[in-house]
Amino acid sequence: MSDSFSNQLSDQIKQAATEKRTLQITGNKTKVPQVSGIEEISLSENSGIVAYEPSELVITVKSGTKLTDLKAALAEHNQMLGFEPPDYGGSTIGGTYACALTGPSRPFRGVLRDFVLGTKMIDGRGQQLTFGGQMIKNVAGYDVSRMMAGSKGSMAVITELSLKVIPLVEEVTYCKEMPEDEAIVLMNKMAGTTLPLSGCAYYNGLFYYRVFGEHAEQDAMQCDNDIWLTLNPFQPKLEAGQKLWRVDTEGPAPSIPNTIAVGMCGQRRWVISDEAPAPYSTLWQSYFAPRHNDPDAISKIKAGLKQVFDPYNVFKPL
Repeated sequence: MSDSFSNQLSDQIKQAATEKRTLQITGNKTKVPQVSGIEEISLSENSGIVAYEPSELVITVKSGTKLTDLKAALAEHNQMLGFEPPDYGGSTIGGTYACALTGPSRPFRGVLRDFVLGTKMIDGRGQQLTFGGQMIKNVAGYDVSRMMAGSKGSMAVITELSLKVIPLVEEVTYCKEMPEDEAIVLMNKMAGTTLPLSGCAYYNGLFYYRVFGEHAEQDAMQCDNDIWLTLNPFQPKLEAGQKLWRVDTEGPAPSIPNTIAVGMCGQRRWVISDEAPAPYSTLWQSYFAPRHNDPDAISKIKAGLKQVFDPYNVFKPL
């Protein structure tokens, strides 16, 4: 993003604060719908690689950069994004960061925020801010860059991201038929072994697990790695009136009725239900619906952060 663009965006935010208008930050609109009557700030043209040091395993990109372009640039140097972000078709790295989306390797490599080294942003006052940096061992100041992951554009406009990347690995997927409850127990048991896992899931009656690097011969059938593209992002065809919920649970939690897929070693369930099937449930109906069931302590923290970064309520709330 050029300085002139940043300055223009900063002035736009300051004017909106003065006029008490609400702004919505968008990329390619693959995860959050545009709300009618609210002015849009599109970052889709704010794309490109700012800096890339393959030997340092660090890349800095503009927030509107498409995941496909970012992955292609990394693949040229046999590197990849360790958090395996889902691509909903034209998804950007900024939108992925805003929604804190991580793929099937989450239990083994960590979540998106674990790979964030630094950010540049513009807050609700129009201030241009920089947090973190481009070094893995960066301990300067508050860890705002990781904290903002998942804020969905409710506190600031993220203009640049510095990310830690990892070497590209070869992976093999195995599968075996079994009941869901047995698969959930087994995937958690396997996660505690020395087997180099990078994914565990259950779908259509089959337990899938993915292994990288050298490993012992497996008592299971080798399957196509494309199953992870089916599950990440998971976009099943629903019948009219059906509601699909993304449920976050403790790994070995019991089966949930009407579950159609299990991922991340049981930490993620996809459930068809008229009502939220568990405390941490998010409705998926083409887009992620807001979830307003945080405990009081979490709600208080979010409200405090909103007051600090967006005191004039310029940005559309979660």
